[in-house]
Amino acid sequence: MLDEGRAENLEAGFPEASAAPDVSRRSVRLVGLDRRPSVARTAPAPAPRPARRLDSAERLAAIEAALAALRPRLKADGGDCQLVEVVDDIVKVRLTGACVGCQLASMTVLGVRMRLIEALGFPVKVVPV
Repeated sequence: MLDEGRAENLEAGFPEASAAPDVSRRSVRLVGLDRRPSVARTAPAPAPRPARRLDSAERLAAIEAALAALRPRLKADGGDCQLVEVVDDIVKVRLTGACVGCQLASMTVLGVRMRLIEALGFPVKVVPV
């Protein structure tokens, strides 16, 4: 606790403390923060499938059905996709027609993979041969 004499000496030694502007009255403008950030809209997540693994016959039938559903779109562009082999969770396909040498063939394989994941309910690896 300071005695009165020392307190007066301290206040007299710091005259600029009383002349300091009141900071609470200043208005602050933040530049660039007045817009909301954009949010990417994504498609709703597919409904979860049961965790039951398909036996080999059911798995092969589901893969064939998924490829048959994709085939009209591929043929519209002059290509096709044939099932070569299924080993565990690896699906080997052969791209034919206009898909051979196409720069977007990797995107086609990615689309085939996404359709197979939807049909099977578990992740698979699609390998073009």
